[in-house]
Amino acid sequence: MYKTWLFNNKKKKERKDMIKYRRKWMPRMVIYQQNWEEVLKRIEDESGAKPGAPGMFKHYQAAVKRVMAELDEDELEKVKETAEEWSNNFPPPEVQAQVAQKKGLAYMEHFSKEMWRQCRMRVFMLSAWKNE
Repeated sequence: MYKTWLFNNKKKKERKDMIKYRRKWMPRMVIYQQNWEEVLKRIEDESGAKPGAPGMFKHYQAAVKRVMAELDEDELEKVKETAEEWSNNFPPPEVQAQVAQKKGLAYMEHFSKEMWRQCRMRVFMLSAWKNE
C-alpha cells in the first residue's frame, strides 16, 4: 500500500530538450572563430598534425591557449565583449553559416520529431543558405 502511494506521488521529472538552440559564447570560442587559420597553422607547425586528423585534437586546446596568451589586455577585453554580444544577440553571418551547416539538419529533425510527439503534426521544412 505504501509502495503504491509513493510510486504514484513521486516528483515527476520534466523532460529536457536534448538540443540547446542557443549558445553561450566564451572568449576562447570567439578567438578560435576569428583566428581559426592561425590556430590550425600553429598546430600543424608545432606538432605536425594535419587539420582534421585524429591526432590534431589533443594539440588544439594548447594552441588556442597560446594564441590567447599573446593577446594584450585591450584585445582580450574586446574579445570578451564580442563573446557577450554574440551570446546576447547573434554572431556574424559567416559564423551563422558554419553553425547552420553543422547543426541545421539536427535542429530541423529534432523540431519535427517534437512536433509529431507533442501535437501529432507532420512538418515540412526546406533548408537554404544564401548562395548554397
